[in-house]
Amino acid sequence: MSERQVLVSRENGLATITINRPNVMNALTAETISSLSAAFAKIGADPDTRVVLLQGAGKNFTTGADMSLLSASADPAQSFKFMKNTAGELILAVKRTPKPVICKARGNIYGYGMGLALACDFVIAADEARFCEAFVNLGISIDGGASYFLPRLAGMAKAKEMALLGDVISGREAAALGLVCKSVPDAELDREIGMLVGKLTLKSAPAMRSIKETLEKGLNGDLEAALEREAAHQSTLLAGDELKEAIRLFLESRKK
Repeated sequence: MSERQVLVSRENGLATITINRPNVMNALTAETISSLSAAFAKIGADPDTRVVLLQGAGKNFTTGADMSLLSASADPAQSFKFMKNTAGELILAVKRTPKPVICKARGNIYGYGMGLALACDFVIAADEARFCEAFVNLGISIDGGASYFLPRLAGMAKAKEMALLGDVISGREAAALGLVCKSVPDAELDREIGMLVGKLTLKSAPAMRSIKETLEKGLNGDLEAALEREAAHQSTLLAGDELKEAIRLFLESRKK
C-alpha cells in the first residue's frame, strides 16, 4: 500500500494513534484493525507513554468496517474467527491498555467504529459528530462491543432504541445520554482534548493503572471481590514513593 493505514506518534508522554484512511472516512479493513491492535499492545508496554489519543485522519473518526470487508463475509466459520480473534481483540486491546485512552470523536462514528470509541476511557465529541449503530440498516447484528457498552452507558431502553432503529444521534445527544464524557463545538475539540491530556499527564501512572483495572473489574464483579481487589492494589501503592512525597508536601504546606 502507498500509505500506512495506522500512524503512531509520541510526544511528551502522549502517544497518538491515527486511523489513516481519510479518503474513505477511515473505514476499517482487516489490515487497519490488526495494525491498531499492534499499536495498542506496543504503546501499552511503553513506559514513556502516559496517555493515549485515538483519532481519525481528516474530518471523521471512522465509519466502521469497510464495505469490502463486509462483502467478504460469506463463510460463517471464517466470519466468526475474524470477529472473535481480530475485531474482538482490538476492542479488548483498547480496554486493557493500562494508560488512559482518549477518543477524539468528530464527523462520522458508525457501527464498529462506535464500539471502538466507547471502548476508550474518555470520549470527547464534537457537538455535531454523528454516532450511529447502523447495523440494522444493513440487515446484520451489532458488534464492536455494542451489546456490552450501550446498556451499561445509556440503559437498556436507549440501547434498544439505538440498535433497533439505527438512527443517527449527534455528539451533543450522545453526551446527554452519558455515552461520551462531553461534547464541544468542533472548533474547540483539539483545545478541550489538549487540556485533558495536560491534566492526565500530571497524574500518577501507577495510580491510574490501578484505578482503571479496579473500575473495569468491579463493573461486573460483586462487592466482596471489589474490596479485595482494591486492598491488593492499595497496599502496594501505599508503600510507594509518590504517596510519601505527596504527604511531605501536604505537611509542609500545612506548616506554612
